[in-house]
Amino acid sequence: VLFAISSLSSCKRDNTLLLLNWGEYINDDLVKEFEKEYNCIVKESITDSNELFYSKLKSGTTVYDLVVPSDYMVKKMKENDLIQKIDLTKLSNWSRDNFLPGLNGLIDYYKSDEVGFTDFDEYMIPYFWGTWGLMYNKRVPGVEEAVQTYGWDAYFDNVGMPKNARKGMYNVPRDAYAASMFHHHLSPNLQGQEYLDIMKKDLTAAKFEQWGTDDLKKQIQKGDLDVAFVWTGDFLDMYFSDIADGIKPSDIKYDIYIPEETIAFSDNLVITKKAIHLDLAYKFLDFFLRKESAKINASVVGYCTPLKSSYEEIKSYKDDPNASESDKAWGNTYDKYYPEYLYKEDGVTLAEKQFKGTPLTNFDKNYITKVSNIVNDVKVK
Repeated sequence: VLFAISSLSSCKRDNTLLLLNWGEYINDDLVKEFEKEYNCIVKESITDSNELFYSKLKSGTTVYDLVVPSDYMVKKMKENDLIQKIDLTKLSNWSRDNFLPGLNGLIDYYKSDEVGFTDFDEYMIPYFWGTWGLMYNKRVPGVEEAVQTYGWDAYFDNVGMPKNARKGMYNVPRDAYAASMFHHHLSPNLQGQEYLDIMKKDLTAAKFEQWGTDDLKKQIQKGDLDVAFVWTGDFLDMYFSDIADGIKPSDIKYDIYIPEETIAFSDNLVITKKAIHLDLAYKFLDFFLRKESAKINASVVGYCTPLKSSYEEIKSYKDDPNASESDKAWGNTYDKYYPEYLYKEDGVTLAEKQFKGTPLTNFDKNYITKVSNIVNDVKVK
């Protein structure tokens, strides 16, 4: 007993921040800067889905200080008392005015009566945000034209696609369900047996060659896969990597198509209910809300910064004659794939809908189980 008390006491005193994150989702050099500034250590653990974030916190076998779940999972974690409200007065760099308008629109969506998470912005600090899209291989004749012209019909039904096109699906049942609903112009948040039947029919007919996560973007980059449903930031991660290796944008052999009907998301830093190193957690949050930190983090990860000031600086590179070729490419991709307002119609910004796509809401455990069972059944056939 004395040993256990002593160990816990020592853990509370040490200067180690315990972070649970997605893979390849933080700038390691920036973490080193944080460690140096605050004379601490950041111990990062990795997982690859929102559902695994939840199960790890729920099990309680390992204590984490900070976790990086997507928006709908923040709601579930709050409802199950797994995270704590953030004292925003402790964050000198926090302000809703500092966030991009599209991100603020997404936050307001979760705070609205439709979702009912009225204090959403008091439980999360935006980390990255954006959309999902269909990343495709430009080397195979016909793939780009089919995806750009027919979108979800090309992906699920092979409309316009060349014979034997190789397709991949993100290996998270909730995301596969959303993709199927978009295919039929339905909300990804609908529930019912008829929608489960639609999903099963779609996934069976699609005959996906590969179910994966980070490997999907790498397979398309190499030309070993032709199209897959991925985070837009996954595509840009590969794109920036190739640019850094000296490949010209015109020579990159893959691209991404972002349908009007797709997932909109924000990934967020949250403080767990059992956080041990609370003071250090707040320092970490405030550090990543700095303009320069957000920009440097985005430079490696590829996803869209939440901060307006960082975004504007990155986008300005595309017209800066003194900017490096890689920075110009970075600015151009923000202009093309992460416009300030993600939703436009006939070139006119619609202020009432500031972001493109539909944010996901949480499904209860029983419905998620049904969705997962269908995915597992399809994968083994």
